[in-house]
Amino acid sequence: MTAGQTNPPTIPSSPAPTSLRGLQTALTDPDPAALSRLQRPQPEDSSSAVLILLSDEPDPSVLFTVRARNLRHHSGQISFPGGHAEAYDDNLVDTALREAREEVGLDRAEVNILGTLPSAEIPVSHSVVAPVVGWWRPDNSLVASPSEVASIQRWPVSKLADPSHRVNAQLRPDSIIGPAWQFDDLFLWGFTGLLTDILLRLGGWEKPWHHDRVVPVPQRFRSDVFDPDAP
Repeated sequence: MTAGQTNPPTIPSSPAPTSLRGLQTALTDPDPAALSRLQRPQPEDSSSAVLILLSDEPDPSVLFTVRARNLRHHSGQISFPGGHAEAYDDNLVDTALREAREEVGLDRAEVNILGTLPSAEIPVSHSVVAPVVGWWRPDNSLVASPSEVASIQRWPVSKLADPSHRVNAQLRPDSIIGPAWQFDDLFLWGFTGLLTDILLRLGGWEKPWHHDRVVPVPQRFRSDVFDPDAP
């Protein structure tokens, strides 16, 4: 596989549901303002891919995983299924689908690709990631791989867009803040939070929220320090 190759993508077997057609259109020519916070790599060669998977429901749900705490990078954090490209992957769409199969048992035949977002760099893990966006008709077949995934979460777009859940996360007093979500004892932030923010914007789902709500990242969701006894 050529580094950074995302094409040719998997051809959707069904037309996009009405609830996702706005997103599908936006992915063909994304608003630069929505992508402005992505750290674009030079050169733009991707070594990893993630799958942003939405359901075909009127209020689409988005699939997330809580990463196992024994993982080397981003342990315990909320993420999209994904990982490093392998030589036998046809392209980065193939990488995203393979990783989703390995992590949560997703059947790639059930996934319809809507498009991709520009590759972006994650400095803390030295990864360049290609976000792949797709949709499916959800069922009860997903099973978390214990070695990689602590739990599977599916949150509807309406919940992600709800201003009461939205905050800006800050890792340290001198660090850059970024979009985040608080759901009971779970905290979504970082690169996944940034992609979620972009998803809401491109899909036309974003609602006004209080950007001045800045919350420190809870210790157990930090990637710079791992403390198994942290709250």
